[in-house]
Amino acid sequence: MLKEFTPEERKVVLSITFAVMVRMLGLFLLLPVLSPYLKTLQGSTPQLIGLAIGIYGLAQALLQIPFGYLSDKHGRKPIIFVGMFTYAIGSLMAGFVGNIWSMVFARFIQGFGAVSSAMIALSADLTREEVRTRAFAHIGASIGLTFALSLAISPVLAGKFGVPFLFFLTAFLSILALFILMTQVPEPKVRSTEREINPSLSNITHLLKDKNQIFLNFSVGLLHAYLVLLFTVVPYELVYEYSLPKIKHWEIYLPTVLLSLILMVPAIIVAEKRKKFREVFLSAVFLLGLSFATLHFVGNFVGIVLAVLFFFLGFNMLEALIPSLLTRLTHKDLRGLSLGFFNTTQFLGAFLGGMWGGYTLKHGYSYMTLFAMAFAIFWFFVGSLWFRSIKDLPIFTE
Repeated sequence: MLKEFTPEERKVVLSITFAVMVRMLGLFLLLPVLSPYLKTLQGSTPQLIGLAIGIYGLAQALLQIPFGYLSDKHGRKPIIFVGMFTYAIGSLMAGFVGNIWSMVFARFIQGFGAVSSAMIALSADLTREEVRTRAFAHIGASIGLTFALSLAISPVLAGKFGVPFLFFLTAFLSILALFILMTQVPEPKVRSTEREINPSLSNITHLLKDKNQIFLNFSVGLLHAYLVLLFTVVPYELVYEYSLPKIKHWEIYLPTVLLSLILMVPAIIVAEKRKKFREVFLSAVFLLGLSFATLHFVGNFVGIVLAVLFFFLGFNMLEALIPSLLTRLTHKDLRGLSLGFFNTTQFLGAFLGGMWGGYTLKHGYSYMTLFAMAFAIFWFFVGSLWFRSIKDLPIFTE
């Protein structure tokens, strides 16, 4: 896939890919093990556990558009430096804290480095237009790989070395990624207009009224709320209800993730090649609803395993489809701002998922399963109407 790039572009894409992977480790590597660990901290309550998990997403949501705009105005690399360095400091702080409120603050500092938009823009600046989509695909694929790898190795590393080690590891990798970016990637002489985030009132108003933007923002927000919700509650349940040590959690996550990725590929091919976006999208939403229905009605260890499998099947399909649909349906002149709103909603969903998970731990399983099923039914119904309203667009017809 890298053959089409020039040597300079190859170096840029690989460097930015590594940096993006490190940023996503802040969410993915800790997600399977964080909630049981937070219970051991002084002053811990279910709601504060949810806050500590979710506040990373809140900080990211608040700062995605400002960081993207500042990178347009002051240069990509200075803004990326500030964000990555702040992320490393937050990670170090989180590794040393001993009480829950300090962890909440450290996680907020971790999330403060919201440089995803700036790094994607830097990639756009330094690659030719004819290979830019492939560059973004390379970065996107790396995020999926990071997710799968994190779920497999995180419980093992946490079981052997403790959760603080994971914070120290992400801090080290962040500094390493920062060094690579600063030394191997040049500051672009001319910044690409295609990916600039231009938060003018008219552009913002246009996107706030755009039905496609609204639906896809809602979709990615709910999808990531589900993700953080599930991994706030399920690891906690596995440790404290089923006495399964963290070091053994990979035995559930790795097979289910790998199987879901294998099954996802033909589904995405069907969506892309045969224009079956509607069928694949709604099937994925159904699988998410089925996941929470399984947790509710089966209610045992086997139910958890099946629910995790159904969840990853739906999640991986939608994680690929939603941004693809957004970039197809958004006008290219607004793509940067559109993605800024999209990323903001995604991380806001992660924050709300953490709070939802904390509420569930305190008040009972049904607050997760019943509400999640209700949202899935609503999502399926609205999605059916949305696809019907855009069915005549060229990208959805053979």
